This record gives sequence, C-alpha cells and structure tokens, in this order.
Amino acid sequence: MKPAAGMPGRRGASTLLSPLNRTRLLGHPSSLVTLLLLLVLLGWGCGSDVVPQGPASSSYADQFDYLWQTFDQNYSYFVYKNIDWQGLSDTYRPTAIQATSQVQFTQVLIQMLSNLHDLHVHLIDPSGNLEQTYTPTYFINFDQTVWQQYIQAKGTQIEQNSEYTSGYLSGVAYFAIPAWDSSSGSQAADLDAALQPFQSASALIIDVRMNGGGDGATANSFAGRFADQTRIGGYDKFRDGPAHTDFGPLQSRSVSPRGPWQYHGPVYLLIGRGCYSSNEDFIAQMREFPNVTVIGDTSGGHSGYPVTFPLSNGWQFTVSTWIDYTAEMQVIEDQGIAPAIFVPATAANFQAGTDPVLDYAISHLGG
Repeated sequence: MKPAAGMPGRRGASTLLSPLNRTRLLGHPSSLVTLLLLLVLLGWGCGSDVVPQGPASSSYADQFDYLWQTFDQNYSYFVYKNIDWQGLSDTYRPTAIQATSQVQFTQVLIQMLSNLHDLHVHLIDPSGNLEQTYTPTYFINFDQTVWQQYIQAKGTQIEQNSEYTSGYLSGVAYFAIPAWDSSSGSQAADLDAALQPFQSASALIIDVRMNGGGDGATANSFAGRFADQTRIGGYDKFRDGPAHTDFGPLQSRSVSPRGPWQYHGPVYLLIGRGCYSSNEDFIAQMREFPNVTVIGDTSGGHSGYPVTFPLSNGWQFTVSTWIDYTAEMQVIEDQGIAPAIFVPATAANFQAGTDPVLDYAISHLGG
C-alpha cells in the first residue's frame, strides 16, 4: 500500500506530546526510555491518516482475520525479518477467537505482534492509550540528570527550552535537540535563529542521543544548515502489492544547502540507542557531510512509516509500510546506524556522574 496522496511527507502525526509534557518527562531520568518510546509510538517519526475501513463485524474471528490480512498485504519487513506470518496465525488465532473480552483479545494480538520486534507496530485503545507490542531493552548512552549537571557545571551562555538547548560546554559550542517537533511549525525557524550565534564557532557538538524522532521535514531543514552540496541522505521503498516481496520504486531522500549560510566547521554528532525513526534519517543525512563525525553508540534501528487502521469497538492498530535505507543502502530497521567513532558508556559511568560521550566530544573539539 502506498501512502495516500497529499500525505504529509512521512512525519505527519495527529496525537503528540505537548512541550510541557515532554519537559516534565525529561525531568526524570527513569522516564527517558518511556519518553523515547512515546515519541515514536505517538506518531513521532512516521505516520499517516487512518485508513477508512475495518473488519466485516466485531466478532473476534473477523477482527483477527482483518488485522492479519491487513498486515499480510501491507507490512514491509516480513522478508527482511524472516517472519512466518502464516505460522503466527496458526499459533495465535485459536486463542484469540476464544477471548471473552476485547481487552483479552487485544492481549493475544499483542503477543502475536511482539514477534515482529517493531517499535512502530502498536494497538490504540478507544481512549487513545497506546499498547506497545515491543519494548527495546538495550542500554541508552544518555542520562538526563547527569546531562543537566554538565549543563550547569560546564555550560556558559546556555539557552534551554523544550525545542533545544544551546550554548557552550567547556568552551565548545553545543546544541541538543530532544525531538523534531511536529506539533509546531515554528521549530525549524527557532533552530535557525538559535544556530545563528554559532556560525563562526570553531567547532560544534550536536547532541541527539535523547531524540526519539518527530517531524522529518524539520530534521531535514536543520540538516540543510550543514550541507556543503545537495547529497543523497537515504532511500526508502513502500510495500506495494499482495506478495511480501512487492514494493514500489526506490525513492531517494536528499538534503541541500539551506538559508543564507551553512556551518562547515567540524561537527561532532552524538548518537545512541535512544535515536529512532526520523532522527535516524537525520543521522543518515548528516553523516554524508564531510565536516560531520558521528560519535557515540549505534542508533536504535526503528523506522517504519506506520499507517493506522481501525479494528473494532474503538480500537486501532498500526502497520509499518516501508523499508528505510541509509545512502549506502543499509537497512536501518533492527540494525541502526553505527557511529564513525564508538565511545563506550555504561550505567556505572552515569551513576558516577560522568558522561563519556560528552567528555570525548568536548576534549577532542576543545583542544
């Protein structure tokens, strides 16, 4: 299935965290993983309108068959992930159709869909609450409390709000972007204005380790401030036929110099397992520029362009519909994007109040 005509380029979303709620969540270190998941699951990093159709009836058999057939005809990663979709139906359908409530039924669906290991596949209850089918367990190389301590202890000329944190850390220009905000069209202009004072900086750190995705257009716009020329930042192709191997043509994603000036000094882009979706496309674009060095840990590896379908009784579900690639044609899903320089970081580092990734960037750019 191709995205509907006029669909807002990959990153449209109708339900989003407000800046206030994002700020509150970021204030608690234990909530970082939850925040990153919410950014992806609520549509940050992919999305489309609900497809106006559904099961033939609200019976559990019809609901199961509709969901199974919808995935069968639209899901993009069956072959890539070596999923035996018919086998999963054989395993879970008998239990699902014997459910005694919609909640019990959806729990069986979640068990089945968990086999996809896809952060963009989830169920939505009638109240709009999200039921995750997969939760990553890998270590994220970012700690909100330690990061804030660095901002306070090492920072000067710091400007901090829900869209970005900017200033200098131990004398090195620093920019952190917690999400590519699709709830407001002003973020791109705000980032431009915030970057302006640093156009003559000798070097720049851009930190997106805490960024779980958002509006791809905003991310692409910001990347254009670092482009030396128009470059291909990646590719994608959409599921486009009944067979699991049916896809439309490969489409390129390019980024071009934007605005009256671009920053061409050395850039360290800090990434890690907390980077998902449109943020991974941003990383894929930025790593193509000769002045940008990606450091930290491999990104999360979750990119799906989910389309939302109705189920029954007010429930909905999402289906990933594309395969997303880097410019080198590496699939991002499940693999993530590896840094040019791996900087090890552990929970013990953060418990001791140190951030090895920031320390590396500051020491190498501040010398």
